Amino acid sequence: MKSLLIKSATVVLLAVFASCGKDALRTYDSQQQLDAVEDVNDPFLLSSIIMKTATFYQGLGYDNSRFPCAVQYMERNFQGSDNYYAGFKDPADDLYNAMNVLKLVDGAIGLAEKRGSTTHVGIFKIFRSLLFSFMTDYYGDIYYSEALKGREGILYPKYDKQADIYAGLLAELDEANTMIKSGTEPVSATYDLMYGGDKTKWQKFANSLKLRLLMRASKKLTDAGAQMTAIISNPSERPIFENNDDNAAIDYIGTTRDNSWKGGRLNWDYTEFDRRRPAKTLADKLTELNDPRLSIWLAPVEKPWTSNPLLNGVSFTTTDANGFTDESTWEYIDRSNPAIAAQAANILDSNKVYVGFIPGMYGDYPYGNGNYDIVNAGIYGNFKVSRYSQLFRQNIHPLLKAMIMNSDEVQFILAEAASKGLISGDADTYYRQGITLSMERWGVDDAKITTYLSQPSIALPGNDAGDLAKIADQKWLALFMLAEETYLDIRRTQLPDIFNNGLLTTYPFPLRLRYPGKELGQNADAYNAGVATLVPAVDDQFSKMWLLQ
Repeated sequence: MKSLLIKSATVVLLAVFASCGKDALRTYDSQQQLDAVEDVNDPFLLSSIIMKTATFYQGLGYDNSRFPCAVQYMERNFQGSDNYYAGFKDPADDLYNAMNVLKLVDGAIGLAEKRGSTTHVGIFKIFRSLLFSFMTDYYGDIYYSEALKGREGILYPKYDKQADIYAGLLAELDEANTMIKSGTEPVSATYDLMYGGDKTKWQKFANSLKLRLLMRASKKLTDAGAQMTAIISNPSERPIFENNDDNAAIDYIGTTRDNSWKGGRLNWDYTEFDRRRPAKTLADKLTELNDPRLSIWLAPVEKPWTSNPLLNGVSFTTTDANGFTDESTWEYIDRSNPAIAAQAANILDSNKVYVGFIPGMYGDYPYGNGNYDIVNAGIYGNFKVSRYSQLFRQNIHPLLKAMIMNSDEVQFILAEAASKGLISGDADTYYRQGITLSMERWGVDDAKITTYLSQPSIALPGNDAGDLAKIADQKWLALFMLAEETYLDIRRTQLPDIFNNGLLTTYPFPLRLRYPGKELGQNADAYNAGVATLVPAVDDQFSKMWLLQ
């Protein structure tokens, strides 16, 4: 796995979309696409595409709080409208962010085809499939067959039906696997920031991504199980992710904002870090399962509540597996103190060291878990709720990656597929391997993994509903920091059942992103056709796309 290091070149810097005349969006696309590939070659573009895609995905999983809050990994205690899905109400430009990278991908494919580099065409098709799948999964119908054809005179591309897009993406991933395997040209280890020139790992990425898409569309595709079986039954031709060395992820360098972890000190000051706290859903689940990832991800509460008066004022030090040290001091729930008594109803977690904010809470919420000392805590702080671990304050760390897809996700896909009878195989074996790979990825040692897996609470109950619920819980944990993928899973399966947690009872779960406002103004015919296929035919966050109908 190579570091996130890119040589600077103005030809690959992407500007923000202009908003001038009616043709501005599509003519600008065309010029940007041309500028992106002039005087460079496709191996060089590979490095930029890897970096831009990985940081785009990781940004959605942590930096942008909309998805982490929606899936209850995170709550914001300042400007916290994302805690109750408000970020889904407005038109979303994430589509254009994906298209910015696709311009490079499309140009790189053209260059690779001119050189006759089958291998590189196959690799770029993986990114093409990944990014177009992102667009359609979040919006519904979107341009695909006519996308990025401004240089051919198509300034207003039609929206393809989501069913047709999925068929095309699955076929492109098959092509990618074949091209990479059959291609004779080596991949430069210098420019391959993800796999260092290992072509087999690129095949694994293509086939693993196809498994992700097949599971996502499994209720709509009658042959989803057969297609999955065709992959996993032929590992020599269709290899998939097997261990964490296969993961589609890259390291950070930590020297500039762009090549550092988004929550690190180069990107966020302490105030911004303090505004984002673990959700009670996450803290409680990790605690309930005696999960060793708890102390890796979360920091101990600074002043945890205790019902034992003898512990009042007793301090203790916690050092986690990564060597980060935190100081905590117990505080007795003294109801004779008027300030504490006034907050007694808000004290939801006592005698606990790891505590989260309740889901759906409003922003500017200093009183979480009965924190009465708001003068000293300030508007962003809270002495009674955990922060994220100091791990996530680092600019660089071996455990912090810009991630797209990991091997544990593949195992949970196969566990779900086996449990549903889509494929043969033992769901429990896949499930346990998924847990193992996730824990290994976060640095948990073998002894702790063995202890964790031996707990009765981890065992699958042996019935369909119970098995699927357990698999979903563990996949939800494994996808931590990839919240955009967690969101799509929860939307698809309704598992884990988090929808009425905390204060969210009256807030319906959003089902999609709204199309960018520029689409209505500059590609109205296609936009209207896309909205017409939603149920109901309204461009809001609650309408159902083909995948959900």
